[in-house]
Amino acid sequence: MSQIDIIKESVQYEQLIKESSSNHVLKGEYLIRDSHPDMKEVLGVEGKASITNKEVLGDKVMVEGQLNYTVFYLPKDEVTSDAPSNKIHSVEFTEKFANYLDLDNDEHRVLCEVECEIEHIEASWMNERKVGIDGLLALKWELYRSGEFEYVKDIEGKEDIQILKKEETINSVKGQKDLELIGKSMMKVTMDKPEIEEVLKCSMNLHKKEIKVGEDRIYVGCYCKIDVLYKGKENKELVTLQDDVYLSKEEELVGIGSDMISTLGLEVKNSECTIAADDLGESRVVNIEFQIKGKVKVYSKEKIELLKDAYSPSMNVELSKVNNELGIIQGTNSTEVMVKDNIYVKDEKVKIEQIICTSGNASILEKIVEDDRVRVEGVIKAIVLYKSTDEEVCYGIASGEMPFSTSIEFKGAKEGMDVIAKASLENIDASIEANTIAIRATVAVSAKVCYKINKEWVTDIIEGPEEKKEKKASVTIYVVGKEDTLWNLAKKYCTTIDELMKLNDLESQEDLKVGDRIIIPGRAIF
Repeated sequence: MSQIDIIKESVQYEQLIKESSSNHVLKGEYLIRDSHPDMKEVLGVEGKASITNKEVLGDKVMVEGQLNYTVFYLPKDEVTSDAPSNKIHSVEFTEKFANYLDLDNDEHRVLCEVECEIEHIEASWMNERKVGIDGLLALKWELYRSGEFEYVKDIEGKEDIQILKKEETINSVKGQKDLELIGKSMMKVTMDKPEIEEVLKCSMNLHKKEIKVGEDRIYVGCYCKIDVLYKGKENKELVTLQDDVYLSKEEELVGIGSDMISTLGLEVKNSECTIAADDLGESRVVNIEFQIKGKVKVYSKEKIELLKDAYSPSMNVELSKVNNELGIIQGTNSTEVMVKDNIYVKDEKVKIEQIICTSGNASILEKIVEDDRVRVEGVIKAIVLYKSTDEEVCYGIASGEMPFSTSIEFKGAKEGMDVIAKASLENIDASIEANTIAIRATVAVSAKVCYKINKEWVTDIIEGPEEKKEKKASVTIYVVGKEDTLWNLAKKYCTTIDELMKLNDLESQEDLKVGDRIIIPGRAIF
């Protein structure tokens, strides 16, 4: 019958293995629907990419997604009696894509997080009914190893069992949850604006994302800024509508607490935009319904007490030990950075009369961990639809890139640690400035700093039979060496720390000094 009780605990961990990136070439030819007029000139294109599915298959991570394009063009022949200069159309195209990432031999059981963004895109006129789209899609991969292992925390039972403990800081995945939020907006066109003939574009941007962690509960919230661009019925004038919808959700997640670390990812997945009539029967209502999907993960960062060593003066005790590598999250933090810059129209002779609408996205180019901070550099890509004074070609699209840089305070961060950084556009505005377009934007940058530790863990205790050990001298006079500790001496001479301290009048273990002569009891006495 066992004389000792082994107390074990388990840790569920998640460790960043590596980051990777890959590119997917975008190239296609698309036919304009019969309901749209022939195309004379392509003004520009906006694109959005989203991930719809990812799966680990053997030695690859397969990812599938969807591309949504909005192409703006001038029609070949269109006469509008009220305002012949206001001629512009848009057409939308959708396409699926697939890509994969090769895994190394030791990476088959992994978790994968992947994001995609269109790095470059342009549209070209092919003929009056066909447009060509070329671009580059960038995919950013994060590979994590997830697992669970047991360790010995304590030993109970036998009276003379001696144990030495140590403290370790670890992260444990305490909970994760997939989220879904449904948002709605009803935008009404006032009487000072024309009726809606056609919606040219409906874009959405999530901002002011927040997560609050409480006892066994999480609260998630965000705003969704909606921009609708439509063509008026009477004079084909382009008009914009805006709304900012707040969404929130509270979910139960057992086992989490307010002092834990959390991460949040949210993305608009599906949306529908329809035109409806008001009380007078006029097309002055835009109904929008959209779906946001996301994921929350909550990690503990705690100091645990675990067994480092153990022995018994009266029986053989063998410790099973393994080396285990774990990922530790140093912390998470975020900041906002203001970006101001100017972009230019391609033709310097064009005079800008009005800014119609502005959109963009932010991405990280470089991230570096330094002592107590993370330095981040990135770029904003902006697209502006404007109205010019040229009556022949009334509208145009200008695009440009604006760099930004910032640093985030991170107490305890050190050079060589890993960092996951993400950037999102909080807001973006454009104005006319000396026939250039002045862009003002706010970028939210978040970062998670982590590192790896490789530690020895006691995973089991194997007890042997009680044995009467060979009699030693009644006492030993021992000169303390540089590496000696009371624990090592007590274990070596099959005694206890308490006995050594009592016999040598030591009040604490720190009283042991190099060169001291101490008395070690022999087994014949005790």
